[in-house]
Amino acid sequence: MCGTDTSSLTDYIENTLRTEYAFVRTLSDRAIGKTELYRKNTGEFLVKITSYHRNDHVFRLLRGKALQSLPKIYEVASAQDALTVLEEYVDGNTLAEVLENGTLPTGRAVSIALDLCAALKELHTRNIIHRDLKPDNIIIRPDGHAVLIDFGVARLTSDKKRGDTMNLGTIGYAAPEQFGISQSDPTTDIYALGVVLNEMLLGVHPTIDMPKRRLGRIINRCVTTQISKRYPSVQDLEKALSSVSHQR
Repeated sequence: MCGTDTSSLTDYIENTLRTEYAFVRTLSDRAIGKTELYRKNTGEFLVKITSYHRNDHVFRLLRGKALQSLPKIYEVASAQDALTVLEEYVDGNTLAEVLENGTLPTGRAVSIALDLCAALKELHTRNIIHRDLKPDNIIIRPDGHAVLIDFGVARLTSDKKRGDTMNLGTIGYAAPEQFGISQSDPTTDIYALGVVLNEMLLGVHPTIDMPKRRLGRIINRCVTTQISKRYPSVQDLEKALSSVSHQR
């Protein structure tokens, strides 16, 4: 599908979904938008996102690109009342579902964390902050690789604002700056990844307990409330995690 950013493109998408696809189920329905799953007559699945948050620019930067550990964005259509996005369906279980069966072995947890680093590198090099990295937004594919989904509250980095204007993100995974203390930046995602890694390893938030030795020091640096003391980039975090992986 392709076209210009007009309401006619939105109409075209709706007509195509109506004639060539069957509605399967609603994946999520929140104040900022709705995510629905469709199945094409030939069997392929497709995700339709209706967003009221209007971070159109984020989806446009990702449209049409095959990026590591991220779903492909097929089409983006802006209308007056909402943004419509067609996105690749990623098969698998959420990390939250996986963790219902207990914590993960260290090597497995680090491997997933490295996949998430790859996803964040793709976003951060395009000046995009995800801002809602959590187990529910991570799909573990049948081959074991992790994919980061849901760009609903993602935004472009900006040096012009002193603080986030809206409290977006998920409590427990959102960094302190996401609650208006200061402006979120790429280290905001690093904070969340540290929390997720700790949860994969121990099943609890880092404020309750952290692993010993090297991994504990890595997580502690990710989740410090002082932004300047976190890893300055996801590449630095990836390097630290890779050293742990190679030691095993």
